[in-house]
Amino acid sequence: MSLDTYLRILSTPVYTRSVLTTFQVSGMTVLTCMLLGTPFALVMASAGQRLASILLLVVMLPFWTALLVRTYALSVLLQRNGLVNSFLIDTGLVSEPLPLINNFFGTIVGMTHVMLPLFILPVYAAIKQIDHNIIRAAASLGASKLLTLRAVILPLAANGIFAGAVLVFVLSLGFYVTPAILGGGRVPMTSTRIEQNVSVLSDWPAASALGVLLLLSVGLVFLVTFLLRRSIKALGGSANV
Repeated sequence: MSLDTYLRILSTPVYTRSVLTTFQVSGMTVLTCMLLGTPFALVMASAGQRLASILLLVVMLPFWTALLVRTYALSVLLQRNGLVNSFLIDTGLVSEPLPLINNFFGTIVGMTHVMLPLFILPVYAAIKQIDHNIIRAAASLGASKLLTLRAVILPLAANGIFAGAVLVFVLSLGFYVTPAILGGGRVPMTSTRIEQNVSVLSDWPAASALGVLLLLSVGLVFLVTFLLRRSIKALGGSANV
C-alpha cells in the first residue's frame, strides 16, 4: 500500500492526457446533448398525443439494439467511403471525403448518439410536469413565446436538464466501447488506457490506480452537484424571502 503508482500516473504525460481527454469528451457530449436534446424534449412535450408517442418511440428505439452494433453501424456511416461522405460528395457540398471517424469528432458523434436518449427522458419528464396555467398566465401578460421559453419553461425544467447533464457526464467518464471504435485509438480515454495497461502492458497497479482515480472523479462530480444544488436552493429561498 503506497502512493507511488498514483504519483507516477500524475507525473506521466500519457496518463494526464488521458484524464484530460476523458473530461473533454464528457463535457462536449453533455453540451451536444443539451443543444440537441432540450429542443427535442420541448417538441415532445408540446406535441399532440400521437406525435408525442411517435417521438418517444424514436427516443427509445436505440435501446432495442446492442451498443456494439450501433457503434459499428456508425463507423460504417462515418467512414471515408461511408454513406455520409458519399452523400456530401454526390450533392457537391464537399469535393473530397471528410475525416469523420478515428478522431475526436467521431467519438463525440458516437457518444452523443448513445447518451442523447438518457438526456432527453428526464428533461421531457420535467417539462411535462410544468403547470400549463403558468404558461397561459405568461402569455396573458404579454410575454412572447421566446420570452416564455426563456423565463418560464426553461427555469422550471432546470432540474430535469441538470439531472440529465449530470447523468450523461458521469456515464461518459467511464465509457469504453464507443471511444475505442470510433476514436480509432486516437482519443485516449481513461477507460481505454486501463484496458491497455491490463491486456498489453500487464501493468495492473497503474490500471487499478486509474480505476480508483476515475471513481474519485465520479464522486467529485456528485459532490459538486450536491453543493451546487444546495446553494441554488438557498439562493432561491432567500430571493423568495
